[in-house]
Amino acid sequence: MLGDLMYKFYHPLFRTYTFLSPTRVIFGPNSLEKLSDELKKFDLKSVLIVSGKNVCKTEGYKRVCELLPSPIEFNEVLPEPDESVLQNLTSKVREINPSLIIGVGGGSSLDMAKIASIVAVNKKDPILYFKGEPIQNRGPPIITIPTLTGTGAEVTPISVIIHEGKKLALYNSFLYPTLSIVDPILSISAPPDITASAGIDALSHALESIMSIDSSIMTEPLALEAIRLSNDHLERVYCNGEDIEARSAMAIASILAGISFMNTGLCLPHGIAYTYAVKYKLSHGISVAIPQPYVIEFNAPSITNKLHLIASALGLDVTGASPYETSNIISSRIIEIMEFLKIPTDLSSIGIKESEIDIMVEDLINNYSRFITKNPRKPSREDLFNLFQQMFQESWESGEV
Repeated sequence: MLGDLMYKFYHPLFRTYTFLSPTRVIFGPNSLEKLSDELKKFDLKSVLIVSGKNVCKTEGYKRVCELLPSPIEFNEVLPEPDESVLQNLTSKVREINPSLIIGVGGGSSLDMAKIASIVAVNKKDPILYFKGEPIQNRGPPIITIPTLTGTGAEVTPISVIIHEGKKLALYNSFLYPTLSIVDPILSISAPPDITASAGIDALSHALESIMSIDSSIMTEPLALEAIRLSNDHLERVYCNGEDIEARSAMAIASILAGISFMNTGLCLPHGIAYTYAVKYKLSHGISVAIPQPYVIEFNAPSITNKLHLIASALGLDVTGASPYETSNIISSRIIEIMEFLKIPTDLSSIGIKESEIDIMVEDLINNYSRFITKNPRKPSREDLFNLFQQMFQESWESGEV
């Protein structure tokens, strides 16, 4: 009888959730100064630092190197790294057999630091692990030190690469960083466009996490606070990158959204974004931001109990509004933020042709269905076609879902 009830009722009380957040986080301005004491807890026999070509020139990076006896550096990470970066990193890792891996930089550098730990002790072609090959062994510990926050990579067990024109994501508990030091001062030098892309990524993660079918009483407060912090501080930090209060707020938003979505999964906007992001060379934050307002309106009938919470976190008064009206008010605020940050709000403005809709819909269904699975409203092929069409026409205002 109980089994029948659990099967029939779609209600939070009849669902089982898990929650995990094992990464120890040290947060705050000048928290990088804590690294010296923290390093005493690790084996420093062979330390690999993973970063990009620009990050390795920064003062923060140099400070990390100064605290290590003989660091070995891999500074080849590019934004949205492809298989060539992965293979070069794997060769380096297997050559030196690191005892500790430190990722310094943005989300891509932190992602590569995490996969470096896996390939150090698992000897198959690394691309196989992204394709589902079981990972047998836990690698050396990972420390993440973000120089720009937004992706949540500092606390998530996820690594993403580009392979044959597609994004492949590896999610495994062995990828959890042991320690993350989040010092907002390290992101002060980030230019406005990079700040905007990273910040809108944090907001997108929070929105999708709370829409996910696996959103729970444990994750929703985290996602809502990330939305509130983003709403209050993202435009502000875009205008003044040296505003340390705003930088700190966005760093917290990134952490909270990351912890939230790694327990809930992400939904339809990420799947939509994956169908065009690589081909059109868009930053991750911008690519996932574009579908958000359209999908929120599409999902409105299935998230009526969450719409007022989201609206409140965005500082919106929706008293007396219907669910659809509330979703439209929310979408309007997201569009407003995107326009302020000079982020495109439709597909035509990034060069995509409307004739590509069918291809993108099939790509989404065939390659990124995991995001559909997590979405609260299950779209038909026709629904997806209509969503893409609206994203060309920027017709979110019209109420046509």
